[in-house]
Amino acid sequence: MALLEEAERLQHCGSWRIDHGTGAVLWSPQTYRILDTDPHLSASFEGLLERVHPDDRNLVAASVRQSWLSGQPFRLEHRLQLTNERIALVLHRGETICDDDGKALYSIGTLQSLTLQRNLQLELEQATRTDAITGLPNRLASIAYLEQRIRELPYNRQVAILCLDLDNFQSINDSFGVEVGNQLLHWSGDYLRQQLQASDWLARLDSDTFLVVRSEHVSSLAEALQLAEQLQRSLHQVVPRLEAPLPIQMSACVGVSIAPDHGSDASSLLQWANTALTEAKRQGKGAIRAYSTALSQRIRETLDLEQRLARAIDRQELHLHYQPQWDREQRLIGAEALLRWHTHRGEAIPPDRFIPLAEQSGLIRPLGRWVLEQGIAQLSHWQRKGWRLPRLAINVSGHQLDPGEEPLDQHLLSLCEQWQVLPEHLEVELTETALISNPEAAAHTLQTLAAAGVSLAIDDFGTGFSSLASLQRLPLQRLKIDRCFVQDLPNNSADRSIVKATILMAHELGLSCLAEGVETESQREQLLQLGCDSFQGYLLGKPMPAEELEAFIGAPTAPSPMGPDNPVQAA
Repeated sequence: MALLEEAERLQHCGSWRIDHGTGAVLWSPQTYRILDTDPHLSASFEGLLERVHPDDRNLVAASVRQSWLSGQPFRLEHRLQLTNERIALVLHRGETICDDDGKALYSIGTLQSLTLQRNLQLELEQATRTDAITGLPNRLASIAYLEQRIRELPYNRQVAILCLDLDNFQSINDSFGVEVGNQLLHWSGDYLRQQLQASDWLARLDSDTFLVVRSEHVSSLAEALQLAEQLQRSLHQVVPRLEAPLPIQMSACVGVSIAPDHGSDASSLLQWANTALTEAKRQGKGAIRAYSTALSQRIRETLDLEQRLARAIDRQELHLHYQPQWDREQRLIGAEALLRWHTHRGEAIPPDRFIPLAEQSGLIRPLGRWVLEQGIAQLSHWQRKGWRLPRLAINVSGHQLDPGEEPLDQHLLSLCEQWQVLPEHLEVELTETALISNPEAAAHTLQTLAAAGVSLAIDDFGTGFSSLASLQRLPLQRLKIDRCFVQDLPNNSADRSIVKATILMAHELGLSCLAEGVETESQREQLLQLGCDSFQGYLLGKPMPAEELEAFIGAPTAPSPMGPDNPVQAA
């Protein structure tokens, strides 16, 4: 008997027995505990029913009595109403034993407490629907919530769905560590909650993306966009309170969709908001975009282009063209290698379309390696033929300086050794943005390359955020003046002032200047007057295949782009 009682206790299960001949009722000790009843009270079927929740009582009574009459077993889950208004859930099973004539002899049953199991189940469900870092609901919980809000949506009302992505979160994570990144996520969740209405839904979907759902007081897309601007503005004005204060400027991109205008399916609405977010991130920090079918089509086209670009190297669709560079005396001083993409369909994809896509997607890393390899191989080919190109300039992306990549200096110098090219015949061009995004890695890499003899240039100077101090710290030889300052140079005094100041500053630092995008003689004349050292542009030679450039470098003299009376010589 003691063994049975111990087994019932371990299983959280009690038992009862009713003798239909005598009317005697027995409860096991565990049944008294489950029913939360004084163990000195007499057991009875009525006493058991009294503990059943009023809403379940008739069902339990009918099930048990039906078993008495039919001899069939019963099984059901129901609630118990215990002292202090506590509710417990039990699994109630039983059967009736009858004689040969079908008369009930006795009934036995068990009450198994499901409260612990149900609590564990609820805790598990809660864990699967909660983000562990922020304590906010996750994507699974958000889909269920959004489906409910859409079902209950009143006529002429909208549900606003906002996907908010923290700018530069990955850089913060990489620079300061995962622990700081987690603190920032937790702080961001708390801060956003404070900015929202009590009825708004806030969740963390993944990584650094939060979800806001507003289902009250929204009647238009304009109001949803207004909410996005409000959240973005408040984030920008606050400094995160972390355990260790850090100089972090908060900002976020936001994608917006609304129901029912953009659909009535929760998963699709989240997808549309994320599509808008993707476009916002493409535009840059702090951007807000709303979903539209046109945007969706553009995103699909971009994804298709990205997939095609990923296969372009293997399909041999990429080529290098070379644009000559000239000094003040119209001598050829070098050429810039420029990437071109002609698909197997015969389509020419312009660089200003696929280069930003490659930067955004990370494909610029394999493309950058390919450009280095092809450019240095081509320079080696020319040198073996006895054709001398004084310098080949190759563009390098900031992503090629990332810590996880093969060091740029090692890769480039190993290619020089492989192809027997002197580093002095190469120039590496980096944008100001590339120098800013990873200044320490950039400085170390550039120092190594400069020590080996490679020339270094800042491309598109004036369009980024370089300071005079940063220029002085780097082993640069050349500044390239961006075409946007050259385009209207003869007619725009502001552009002339900028170009003049840039050239003076470069010369003070011992650097030479090369102007890009020189397309007219008047532009070239202005640049000559301002003291510019060298030039590149359609006036002097368009980007061309290697075999066309050979006409400039394959002979002691060659036709001048400025006319037959001006022979061009290699400097």
